[in-house]
Amino acid sequence: MSDDTKAPEVPRSNQIIKEVLGGSAAISVLAVVLALVFGGILMVLTDETVAQTSAYFFSRPLDTLQAAWDAVAGAYSALFRGSVFNYLRAEDFAVAIRPLTETLANATPLIAAGLGVALAFRVGLFNIGGRGQMLIAAAAAGYVGAYIPMPPVLHLVVALIVGLIGGALWGGLVGLLKARTGAHEVIVTIMLNYIAFYLVSFLLRTPGALQAPGQNNPKSGPMLESAQFPALLGDQYNLNLGFILVIVATIYVWYCSTARPSASDSARSARTRTPRASRASRSSASTCRSCSSPEPSSASPASTRCSATSRAASPRGWMRASASTPSPSPCSGARSPWASSSRESCSAR
Repeated sequence: MSDDTKAPEVPRSNQIIKEVLGGSAAISVLAVVLALVFGGILMVLTDETVAQTSAYFFSRPLDTLQAAWDAVAGAYSALFRGSVFNYLRAEDFAVAIRPLTETLANATPLIAAGLGVALAFRVGLFNIGGRGQMLIAAAAAGYVGAYIPMPPVLHLVVALIVGLIGGALWGGLVGLLKARTGAHEVIVTIMLNYIAFYLVSFLLRTPGALQAPGQNNPKSGPMLESAQFPALLGDQYNLNLGFILVIVATIYVWYCSTARPSASDSARSARTRTPRASRASRSSASTCRSCSSPEPSSASPASTRCSATSRAASPRGWMRASASTPSPSPCSGARSPWASSSRESCSAR
């Protein structure tokens, strides 16, 4: 291709915009924006005031638009005040910022459960059982933290480890069933979610299990102070050290997921692939030796057999081969894109 017909170079600004919009952060932001948009549409469609004013929309359209704005803006402003910052109490910053600390405290166990789901997705498994694993982990850690007294630091560590083991064992049931019986993890995890829910509900209603002594309601005993995470911002907020731990765990999971394999790992994987490649080469060589004709035609059985073997030895040949073009034989000396390994094996003949 000459310089005159060369395709124009894409501007750097367009590449940057494409990279930004194609990143995971941009996808997350766009998902939140779309959720807010569709949520606003549902609010407008189900609001009673909007339905009443839409009856005379063509005579007074501004009334309908104002009612729709009031419904959406009122709902989202209340959501912001209750989860991020209560600007109606802005004169007292400690009170105004409390909704954000409550949001972070409630998000802490959800982040931990999300990491377990994300790790399974990285290896191609659909772990839909995050809810059940979180319930079992909470029940195990809650029992140790509420009913088994221990020294302060040891108690917290033991309760945390027991909770991790409980969630891991509940998730391990899925792996065991998949390995032994071939049961699909999506179906098994969904069913185990309900089993975990009703199991914890039963334990909360059973005296001597998780139900607090002297209680008739499905309620566990309070966590002992020795098994509680220390508060980060004081006793007036529920945000504790657990939030810092899940952030550290998130960074660690991200690092492990994006880290490149070391040289030793690459060499080890290459050594494991070498015997398979050598076996394929030996199979191709033995098949090509059966091409006894000095000038095999493209339609001969020997040529067809050698071509099939060479394509099997090189997967790239399947991508480059055309269905309408006859496959040349590597034994005939034709320089096909997939017959390099087979030509080398046929050279001994």
